Amino acid sequence: MNHPLFKNPLFLIWYYVFWIILSMVQFFLDLRVFEADMSIALVDVIISNIIYSMLGLGIWYVVTSGHNEKKSQLYIVMYHLFAMLFILSFWMWVTNQIDVALFNQEAVKAHMKLVMPGKAGLGVLIYILIALFYYMFFYYDRLKDKSKEESKLRELVTQTQLNELKSQINPHFLFNSLNSVSYLTIAEPEKAQDMVIKLSTFLRYSLKHKENQLVSLSQEIEHIKLYLEIEKVRFGEKLQTIFDTTDCSGCMIPNMILQPIYENAIKYGVYETTQQVTINTTARRIDKMLIFTVTNNYDPDSISKKGEGIGLINIRQRLGLVYGDATLLTVKNENQIFTVTLKIPQNN
Repeated sequence: MNHPLFKNPLFLIWYYVFWIILSMVQFFLDLRVFEADMSIALVDVIISNIIYSMLGLGIWYVVTSGHNEKKSQLYIVMYHLFAMLFILSFWMWVTNQIDVALFNQEAVKAHMKLVMPGKAGLGVLIYILIALFYYMFFYYDRLKDKSKEESKLRELVTQTQLNELKSQINPHFLFNSLNSVSYLTIAEPEKAQDMVIKLSTFLRYSLKHKENQLVSLSQEIEHIKLYLEIEKVRFGEKLQTIFDTTDCSGCMIPNMILQPIYENAIKYGVYETTQQVTINTTARRIDKMLIFTVTNNYDPDSISKKGEGIGLINIRQRLGLVYGDATLLTVKNENQIFTVTLKIPQNN
């Protein structure tokens, strides 16, 4: 783990501002309280604080190397007591040696006798403050790392769930299509061949965009039109479609999220009636929201009362995973018209 004061130069500046202010306070106290010799007090304060400030940088490594979640709090306290004793002893010994080299030994002894208790107490206080400061950074960095790991894990879980939901679409559609191909092979071989070609193109798109979470609305509409063409081979003129989405072709939506809507329209509208069914698609953008609406008429005497089905439930789950709001899909059934409305947030 990198030293926090070296990550941001501003932290290092404030660190030494702290030492400058502390040196000024110490010098004032030595003169006023202890009545120390000015020259010795000035040199002692400057030298001792320069040395301690450098040792203070090293306390970070004491904090990080001594941290162990398996150890008791008593162990941590004892570890820091020994580390503090070693650092303070070394600090005061080195400071004293330099003072002796600059001044006569008797003058230094007299000065140390005056300031020793206060200096030792201040050294303990500084060690505790620096250690607490480093612990704050240490746990903050760990919290950020943990938050990133949890975010990656949530993203992985979400992506897995999305893949599971998307994987429910193709097998369901493929099963229905193969049943139709099987029927047409006997009844209308030419239509069966046309349907197989369109089905292969449709599945190629599904595989191509499997890993893309968002695609343009125009791409999805082309995909849906191909799906409806496949179904039109089976239902003929009984299935009619209208699209009005040109103004929103650049909007982004989750891939293959529209297909279950049209599957429902086919299953509960076209399949269960002898009348002509029109699937009407419109898209409008209002501010940063795409409003996508699909309507279809149906025969009230023929439609099965089966609820929404797995398709719309699938869409709600995906909207909840991608946008955090499963209410972005609404369903309305009035006057023999079934309406599904999707609201897709847009970032641009």
